[in-house]
Amino acid sequence: MLFLVCLIGLAHAQSDSQPAFITEVFQKSGVWNIKADYIVIRETDNVQGFEIINQNPLIRTFKITPKTRIKLLKSAGEYFNATVQQLIQGRKGKDFGWMFDVYTPFYLKVNDKDRTVIEMTQMYLP
Repeated sequence: MLFLVCLIGLAHAQSDSQPAFITEVFQKSGVWNIKADYIVIRETDNVQGFEIINQNPLIRTFKITPKTRIKLLKSAGEYFNATVQQLIQGRKGKDFGWMFDVYTPFYLKVNDKDRTVIEMTQMYLP
C-alpha cells in the first residue's frame, strides 16, 4: 500500500514531455531558470504540415539543475547533450548542426512539485 502511494505521488510531481516555447533563459541568485509557454502542435494540410497553437499564454518559470538534460539537435535524427551556455548560444543563432532560434519549440519534462526541469529537448521541425 505504501509503495502505491509513493508511485501516485511521483506521478503527480513529474510531468510527461510537453511542447513549449522557451521564452527566456536567465540567471537568478546564481541559478539558471527558463520561462516556458506551453503550446499545442497539430497536423494540418498546409505547406508545413503542422500548426502551432497557443491557447493559454501563461508563462511558467522552472529551474535548471545540474541534473537537467538539455538535448539539442546535431542533425535531423541525432541529439547531443548540451550546456546552458550552448542553449543560450543556439537561441542567438549559433549553429550546432541543426540551427534553431527563440521560436523553436522544445519538449519539456518538468517536476511540477519543485518547479525544476528534468529534460528539455529541441523539437525536430523539418
